[in-house]
Amino acid sequence: MIRLWNHCVGRALFLAFGFVLLTNATVLAQHDGAITAPSANAIVSGTVTVEGFAVHPTFRKWQLDLLLGGDAGQATFLALGEKPVVAPSQLLIWDTTPYPDGEHVLRLRVVHSNLNYEEIFTPIVIMNGEAPPLVEKPEIAEVETKPDSPPQEKVEATPVVFRTDAPPDGERWIEVIVSEQKLIAWQGDTPVFETIVSTGKRGFETIPGEFRIYVKYEKTRMRGPGYDTPDVPWTMYYHRGFAIHGAYWHNNFGTPVSHGCVNLRVPEAKALYDWASVGTRVVVRP
Repeated sequence: MIRLWNHCVGRALFLAFGFVLLTNATVLAQHDGAITAPSANAIVSGTVTVEGFAVHPTFRKWQLDLLLGGDAGQATFLALGEKPVVAPSQLLIWDTTPYPDGEHVLRLRVVHSNLNYEEIFTPIVIMNGEAPPLVEKPEIAEVETKPDSPPQEKVEATPVVFRTDAPPDGERWIEVIVSEQKLIAWQGDTPVFETIVSTGKRGFETIPGEFRIYVKYEKTRMRGPGYDTPDVPWTMYYHRGFAIHGAYWHNNFGTPVSHGCVNLRVPEAKALYDWASVGTRVVVRP
């Protein structure tokens, strides 16, 4: 009887211990990493320290991204590490100013050696001002300085007209040709509007590529080193701090004078703003 009791007790203890090990293994497997700072739903601005840990028995790397608006399709790379981070530590000193204000998500991806991965998400709110600040590309004209308010003298604008005979089911997209300082709005294969623009000057060239408009502002404040410009009209951001927008502070259209943005005359910017939408494709050609 004693031997049988010992056998039963031993088996029970073994099963209990095994259950604890299995439970702990499951917990560890579900916690390959974490973002410990900033906290969930924190409001951040300026320079922020991102902290966390990233470990796994078959660790390969960790990667930190920002999902603009929480959309994985708008993921922006922030940092990468090839060594495990076993305790909460600094992952990144992050300058938030090139990114748009609003609700976004930090994503920490812990990649395993078999290329499977775990993802950890932390929602945050960037709040640096009324709109995305453009640190790397202040929009200052070549021969003029942005005023604090629009000029009092206004030139009578020519009405902006878009063609209306394009196929109604055609994709609306925008083409910018830097070498010609030209912008063309297309509907399918039909050009419905064309105008001259001002893109980035030497050293601050407008970046070529294919993008999509991710946020629009009727008026926005643009800030950067040495300037703080209110009421920039009819602004459509398509890549980080790069945007298509109206410019009331110069009349040098057809000449590269910006620090990367695409400047239009204000009435044209409004017409394009009304025609395009978030998600509209923007193709920038050299």
